[in-house]
Amino acid sequence: MPLAQRHPPWSAAQIHAHAGPEAPAPRTIQRLRLRYELPRFPKRPAPCRPARRLTRKVKQEARHLIETKPWLGPEHLAWELQHVPHMQISPATIKRMKRVRQQAQTPPTPPPQWRFYARHHPHSLWHGDCLEKVFDQTTGRQLYQLTLLDDYSRGYVFCNLFDHIDPRTIIVALCTAMRQWQVIPKGVLFDNGIPFRGRLFEAFCRNLGIQLIHTAPQHPQTNGKLERAFRDDMPEFYRHQSVWELEALRRALPAYVQYRNEIRGHRALQGRPAMTRLADQHRMAVPWVLDMLEQYARYPMMQKRVTPEGCLGLFRRQVYLDVALRGKEVTCYETVEGLEVRGPRRRLYLLREYRRWQNRYWREELPEDLRFEPYTPPVCPWIAVA
Repeated sequence: MPLAQRHPPWSAAQIHAHAGPEAPAPRTIQRLRLRYELPRFPKRPAPCRPARRLTRKVKQEARHLIETKPWLGPEHLAWELQHVPHMQISPATIKRMKRVRQQAQTPPTPPPQWRFYARHHPHSLWHGDCLEKVFDQTTGRQLYQLTLLDDYSRGYVFCNLFDHIDPRTIIVALCTAMRQWQVIPKGVLFDNGIPFRGRLFEAFCRNLGIQLIHTAPQHPQTNGKLERAFRDDMPEFYRHQSVWELEALRRALPAYVQYRNEIRGHRALQGRPAMTRLADQHRMAVPWVLDMLEQYARYPMMQKRVTPEGCLGLFRRQVYLDVALRGKEVTCYETVEGLEVRGPRRRLYLLREYRRWQNRYWREELPEDLRFEPYTPPVCPWIAVA
């Protein structure tokens, strides 16, 4: 901010280069300039003299030379005009004239024919994505607004802010939305980001019978309904918040979601709110399935043999499991909670935050007392508040 105020002619790239390694991205600097209304002055004053125009004779000679010698480049054509007829013209002008001639001879490409699709029942398809244009004023970290939008009603079935996104966050968000609306969607649509891929997320959708759809690479139009909704979230919610902090925004977000679903009209619904279509829901999920949604997020990851000391080889070290399992081959399952090992008599052992240690063991020291713990899955209903 001080650099942008001190040097108004500098571009966002120049400010990023002079601010050091901790500087935000140039696109973020442009957004900050718009938000705080910081001016951007041109590097040089506007010209006072009128631009020099080419005469009709020079234009005719240039067009004739371009047509008769199309294989020559702009510089050679400009040199021939300067040497033979003694006409002053720049290579850049010749280049523009060649481009105009080529465009006139080439028919324009037809506009893309977008195929509009829409489901005919609520909770048939949920669109999911993250709004990544919000930053915490206190910590400077990027915040992610994870949103699930129903295709039929255009309503938000889940919306919350996070400072970190991974596949487990997406699974927990889906479970929260399913319990709130008492339904399991037929399909979910995400882009190709890292949080929306992975074997754990794919196994969760496959075990619940949910069709997992990914958009085509570099084609956000497939998820266009949610992208269009994000355009409204910034001016209608975030610009009205005086403080951009994670907890403050989390407290204010549910009121906006309620307003968007129950009061705000949508053009695609002829001005009606989304709740008028969400009320068309007639099918409900089985309660005992909703109580155990997290148990569906698992897949067999690997098989390992327990050492005589009762340990498993993980993270290039020995992690204690149980001495009673020494010499036996066990199957490891990745779950939302961590790495799960099934022992005899249906005993479960859990290494919590397995992915955290898996991603960081080569960069930082692991705790000395890293071990599996006996684990009993919850049998009571999971209570989740959207």
